[in-house]
Amino acid sequence: MSGLWWLLLVVAGSVYVFLKVRKPAIEPLSENDRQCIARLPCYCHLNLSQQQRLHQQVGVFLATTSFYGCNGLEVDRDMAISIAAMACLLSLRDSRPYPWLRSVLVYPDAFEVRDQQPDQLGLVDDVPQSRIGESWDGQRIVLSWPDAQLAWHGVNSNVIAHECAHQLDSRGIGCPDGVASHAHWAAVMRRAYAELCSNGSPVIDAYGRTSPAEFFAVVVEAYLQDGVALAHFHPEVYQLLLAHFQLDLAAGQN
Repeated sequence: MSGLWWLLLVVAGSVYVFLKVRKPAIEPLSENDRQCIARLPCYCHLNLSQQQRLHQQVGVFLATTSFYGCNGLEVDRDMAISIAAMACLLSLRDSRPYPWLRSVLVYPDAFEVRDQQPDQLGLVDDVPQSRIGESWDGQRIVLSWPDAQLAWHGVNSNVIAHECAHQLDSRGIGCPDGVASHAHWAAVMRRAYAELCSNGSPVIDAYGRTSPAEFFAVVVEAYLQDGVALAHFHPEVYQLLLAHFQLDLAAGQN
């Protein structure tokens, strides 16, 4: 029996050491890092608790996610902070932002990919297609940096939020993991999706007609980029996202 207890102690000690070694080292944010985060367009809508939470989440994101510059682009600290901060706006309610995400690839411009998905005839087009962002296998995000920067300049496009929305929707069904009521979420989004497909929208991009998953991603873009307009034209959708993400981006504008 004493030999068995000794073996259990050794195994337990090894697991403890492994977990201790694997724990990410979170570096404190500098004043420049905090100023970079504060440049987020919707930062002023966060209360003090949310701002502090965002700083914590950014630290964890940087410690657990690797950034790679592609085609000669060098990802500097400000770029990494900006991407992490935008991503973490959507994860303030979580204990750890994007637990499965491992890497962010950043290109100096739009990049080309080969779509391996067959069309309705079962054919695969081997002609490269231009992309400004992609979310791969739940572990990787790919971004065009010039297009990512547009989110700071008052446009409706937010490719970082779009690809992060896909990461949150692990099942690809247009619903983020952990929603309070899947049935209510599905009902509201189904009505809004049908409305977009039939009549369009002044705030939700037409690309959302592609599928429920893409609809969710463009709705998240609209939520972060123009929450006031989303609340005005699609109040049900806005309230749905507000309940989940806890960011009142239309506060004081009614």
